[in-house]
Amino acid sequence: MFTEADTDDDSDGPRVMVTLPDEQRLLATVRRRRHAPGPGPRWWYLLELPLWSAARGLDGALRADPGPVQFWAPADVCDPLPGEDYADVLTDRPRPRTPAFLIEETASACADTSGSEGLVVHRGTCAAPAGVVYPAAPATARRAAATGAARCEICAPPAP
Repeated sequence: MFTEADTDDDSDGPRVMVTLPDEQRLLATVRRRRHAPGPGPRWWYLLELPLWSAARGLDGALRADPGPVQFWAPADVCDPLPGEDYADVLTDRPRPRTPAFLIEETASACADTSGSEGLVVHRGTCAAPAGVVYPAAPATARRAAATGAARCEICAPPAP
């Protein structure tokens, strides 16, 4: 087992106590963390364990050298250690996907109750919309265009 003195080392990152699948508990260095949307564990940590590796010296003799191994582990098997600072761990966050299309609801759409008048279809990356904007899949943009929505004159989206 480890003692508090075992956490004072020269590692270049904070350490955690990780529980391996066979229930072993080891000290590992945290290299980065990642948020994963969807079902299952939400946070994952890239951990590094200092293991041994065989290497040949200049004289050709086989020797044991440190051979760090990195692996991803779910956060629920990683226990933070007292006194470790995790604030500077590199964090990967998923970027939202750019929608295929945007549907803009202009001011005239708010006054119109007949359907798609006042709606404009844009490319998903268009920065021109000034009204209320909704992300849209191609099928949604197609329905809006079929009921009279205009196509943006700036980004000129393809026909959905």
